[in-house]
Amino acid sequence: MVPHDAPRPRPRLQAFGFAARDARESCGMSIEALAEAADLSARMVIGIEHGKRNPSLLTILALAQGLGVAPGRLLESATPRREPGT
Repeated sequence: MVPHDAPRPRPRLQAFGFAARDARESCGMSIEALAEAADLSARMVIGIEHGKRNPSLLTILALAQGLGVAPGRLLESATPRREPGT
């Protein structure tokens, strides 16, 4: 059992964080370089990449701009897919 005070895993945040990290690594950027490009703290970027932070829309847009990718690329993997007809 998970203790009541332990944070529960948040699969969508983890998926978004993985997508952000993957995009950053594909661009060959360091955490510090992305933080500077997106005008965020390195701590914020780390928290997002580890699925510990819930970024606002403006933060998602800043990350995407800093990475030079469309925001949808980051959001796509965090969005559950629906089967046709459901």
